[in-house]
Amino acid sequence: MKPLKPLYGFCGLLSGVFMVLICVLVVTQIIARLFGTMVPSSDELAGYAMASSGFLGLPYALHRGAHIRVSLLFKALSERGQHLLEIASTLVGLVIVAYLAWFTALFVHESYVFGEVSSGLLPIPMWMPQVPMALGTAVLVVAMLDRLVSLLTDRSFEVADAQPALSE
Repeated sequence: MKPLKPLYGFCGLLSGVFMVLICVLVVTQIIARLFGTMVPSSDELAGYAMASSGFLGLPYALHRGAHIRVSLLFKALSERGQHLLEIASTLVGLVIVAYLAWFTALFVHESYVFGEVSSGLLPIPMWMPQVPMALGTAVLVVAMLDRLVSLLTDRSFEVADAQPALSE
């Protein structure tokens, strides 16, 4: 659906912001070490940024057709068979991602309710770095549902100008 495309783009943008944050943290830590000091919990923060970047990048990558697929069986099928396999694989993916999103949201909620904090030098409330995981999986559910509807209505889901996904 057209109104959802900006949401996928925004997730991709946030993913990129977290990648830049990783770079800034690593460079800052290197510079700090040159001056004989350190940035507290920079490794921990970079890890949180990496997880955030990965999870928020999932819906964007799906929309761009950038997920890697194994197409050996796919190429051996007729056009109708390929279409049915796309629908079936999207349904399976939707179920798996919905399960992941549900339990990720529960995980974040439990961390918030129990007041969990990180074990590093900076006591960071754990729900804060976990929210991007929950957000990324929730938007991926929406994207998978959008893809399924697109397949069932013979519309294109992937962006037309996207590079072809790697396949084997």
